[in-house]
Amino acid sequence: MWPVLEECALPSFRRYAVRWGFDVHAVRLPADGAEADAAAQRAKWAKITLLRAALERYDIALWLDADVLVLRDDEDVVAHLHPDAFQALVLEQVPYEHRLNPNTGVWLLRAGPAATALLDAVEAAGPQPGPWADQGAVLLALGWNRGDERYHWARPGRGTPFLDGTSWLPPGWNQPYVAGRTTAECYNSAVASYADRPAVPRPHALHFMGMTSSARLRHMRAVLAGAVRGG
Repeated sequence: MWPVLEECALPSFRRYAVRWGFDVHAVRLPADGAEADAAAQRAKWAKITLLRAALERYDIALWLDADVLVLRDDEDVVAHLHPDAFQALVLEQVPYEHRLNPNTGVWLLRAGPAATALLDAVEAAGPQPGPWADQGAVLLALGWNRGDERYHWARPGRGTPFLDGTSWLPPGWNQPYVAGRTTAECYNSAVASYADRPAVPRPHALHFMGMTSSARLRHMRAVLAGAVRGG
């Protein structure tokens, strides 16, 4: 994933950071994996430790997965964090899988006891089986109904106080990339599951989720080339 991050994602993060006063911290992990193998799941879990460290230094932390492109810098994402909330996430809707769940690929957190308690609960739950080592643990802490072992039929559950402290970002802040996917490029979810996901015309953040690393790099390059040509 490092070429994906370094060549495509990081420059977009840095442009956004300059506009809105963020510092950018990118960490080269000692090991990474491919798709949803064990090493990739360990890399995903590092998100929790890195966020905890960020919240010890900053009042606000915005996590962006390495396969996210920030395409617009005309809006401060913090404006969507309710004054009484400690975090904000986008709800991912997948009609093909009858699934609705928070997606932690873009994750805004406000430092304080609530954020610390959530990260404590996630770490206590530990990496979850299946495709979502970290996100599955977050859903558990929120009291979300996680559906089956593949998260099909995931939906709001009984909830916990952590859910009460959650704001919801507009869907364009974590929009799945859906164009031109092939079966060979995808894992976790079928190509057909991307066909009818909600989309906005000009997303702030485009997420190349569920793709092989080589496919991510190719598609992210193509999107960036189109953005440059289009001005």
